[in-house]
Amino acid sequence: MVRTTQRDVRPINRTVAGAAIGGAIWLSACATPVETGQYPHQQRMVGKSMSAVLACAGEPKKTVQDGTMTLLRYYREAPILEESQPTGKSSFATIRHGCWATVIVVDDRVLDIQYRFVPPGFDASNDCESIFESCSP
Repeated sequence: MVRTTQRDVRPINRTVAGAAIGGAIWLSACATPVETGQYPHQQRMVGKSMSAVLACAGEPKKTVQDGTMTLLRYYREAPILEESQPTGKSSFATIRHGCWATVIVVDDRVLDIQYRFVPPGFDASNDCESIFESCSP
C-alpha cells in the first residue's frame, strides 16, 4: 500500500490549479471579439450606387429605410465542408460560422460597409468578402 502525505499532495494541487488558471486565461483570450478591419472588397464598394450593389451582391436578407439612409443587411455562412476538419482517416466538427454585412447607403451612394462575425470571436471576414466578390471590376 502506498501512503500519501499532505506534503506529497500540495505540489499536485498547485499543478492542477495552475493548469486551471492557465486554461481560463487562454479561453478568455479566445472569447474576445475579433476586430473587423478594412478589407479589399469592403473598401471597393464605398461610393457605388445602391443599384450597383444590388446588381452584383443580390437581394439582401433585410432592407431598412430611414429618411435618406438605407441599410442593406446581407448574411453569408461558411460552406458545410469548411465546418469539417480532416484528421487522418476521420474528421471532427469545427465552429459553424458566418458573417453579417451591413451596407450603409446615403443619398443612393454606399457610405460604409460594416462586418459582424458569427460567432463574435471567430474571424469570418472571408464569408463577408465573398458577398461582394462579384462586385470587383
